[in-house]
Amino acid sequence: MKTKCFLLIGVVFIMLSYCSCNNFNVKEHFRHEYLNNLKFYNSTFISHFPKDYPDNSIFLTNIFPSEFAYKKSSGFVNYYTYLVKKYSEIEFLRLKKQLVKYSETIYEADENKLLLIFSYSNDLEIHGKKYSDWESPKLQKLAKHNLLATSLPVPLFEIDEYKGNTFSGLPEDFKIYVLDAKQGKYLEDKYLYDCSCLPEKWKHGYSKGVALSDKRKVIIYWVTVW
Repeated sequence: MKTKCFLLIGVVFIMLSYCSCNNFNVKEHFRHEYLNNLKFYNSTFISHFPKDYPDNSIFLTNIFPSEFAYKKSSGFVNYYTYLVKKYSEIEFLRLKKQLVKYSETIYEADENKLLLIFSYSNDLEIHGKKYSDWESPKLQKLAKHNLLATSLPVPLFEIDEYKGNTFSGLPEDFKIYVLDAKQGKYLEDKYLYDCSCLPEKWKHGYSKGVALSDKRKVIIYWVTVW
């Protein structure tokens, strides 16, 4: 009986060790990808991001530095990175105070003056054949809206866990804080593509900031270059 108990305890210990090891490997994988991803940007673009990958966070990007030698996209692409993190109330308020202090401007999630940055390829040419009206009616409408928008550029957020029926794509309880935004080319020309979805002033540039929800105690760190 004692032998069986020791065997059972041994099996449980091995299983727990295996699970812990797997969890550690997953965390290390995301940590590695996160830190490697941030190296893609000029250090000033990501100065507001956490220096290390926080536990229980969501990391979203369309940049994979190890594979960034791929050919130029067939359409306009905004290269972005988001980190989404829910904090305790005390930590949220501490970080909010720090981040808001450096913001250039603040927008509501549903302000209709928002200039939205999103990948867009309404007219394509594939193997010599041309295609029109490739994008959804929603994105075509937003592309036209952008030409009259007056805000600093911010991303069109598409985060499954925090979707909202607003101009920005976020729920209404979020506020968007732009920490910096500048016109100009910040990538090599081979990665850049002009887009009819943007006014001439903002054909190329970068933008960084945070979106905060006091209600949820969530911070979305973001940077985008186009």
